[in-house]
Amino acid sequence: MKKILLSVVALLTTIVTYSQCACCAGVGIGATNGDYNNGILTLPKKMFVIETYSDYRTIKKGDAPEMDEKLLTNMRINSIGVRYGITKRLTVSAMIPYVSLNTNDGSDSGFGDLILLGTYSIYQKNNLNFAIQGGIKLPTGIQKDSNFDDSTIIIGSGSYDPMAGILASKKWNKITLNTNVLYKKANPGFENNYYGSLSTQNLTLSYKIKGETAICSLDENDKKPKTNFGLTANLGYTGEWLDMLKENDIVDENSGHYLGLANLGATFSYKKWAIPVNFSEPFINHMNGMQNNFGFRFRIGIIRAF
Repeated sequence: MKKILLSVVALLTTIVTYSQCACCAGVGIGATNGDYNNGILTLPKKMFVIETYSDYRTIKKGDAPEMDEKLLTNMRINSIGVRYGITKRLTVSAMIPYVSLNTNDGSDSGFGDLILLGTYSIYQKNNLNFAIQGGIKLPTGIQKDSNFDDSTIIIGSGSYDPMAGILASKKWNKITLNTNVLYKKANPGFENNYYGSLSTQNLTLSYKIKGETAICSLDENDKKPKTNFGLTANLGYTGEWLDMLKENDIVDENSGHYLGLANLGATFSYKKWAIPVNFSEPFINHMNGMQNNFGFRFRIGIIRAF
């Protein structure tokens, strides 16, 4: 069986999964605009946002054998996306990642799949918000021979994968609670292989230390922020479940996982600019079969609203 490496697909502003070796796989998705940390699940009407993120993720050296595939040591994911508020209840968005895979014997890189999402707020009252989300992952990623071993590099999955999720938030003065669940149903992709359905769960508690910007307002008439500077601290939990792979209808027992991460971060803002920074450390590493555990993750972004 030809070994396949499936790298990651980054989705919007949240968590991404990554594989540890050339026969292990993961497709990362996310759901919420948690980088704003304000309890707002959709953008104000006619607001346009451009955002870019850089993720650095490590893999711990464990007992997984290297054999004919090189083990990944770390991964970098740079992504760029846009959002637009069609109404104050409906926001549409798109994002595409560029992934760099690194081993002790070389590296490889390429563009991943394009993610399209729509978020609709179904309830907005008394600082309590609920929204539903739907979208699709388009197979725009690449498949090519690896530069560092004898495997095939797949960035993306080669399939059209539907996604659905629910989001909720509650705000109390300076404190905001955000939560969401998103599920991606994987369809057969490159070479008719199954690369695993995925579910993510996020819970974030934020505290506004200083300020507020126009990004944080649902009131279309409130165009002037009270101060130009803002600072928000947050902590939270992220859960990831990834199904096992199937190659030629054979289940790969050394694939799939449940991962739990503790998150600590902050968002700095100036007028309509925002810079979210987040550090994550896994404390649940339930890996199927023989796989190396996940390491820490560091993520920084730049958001500009118009």
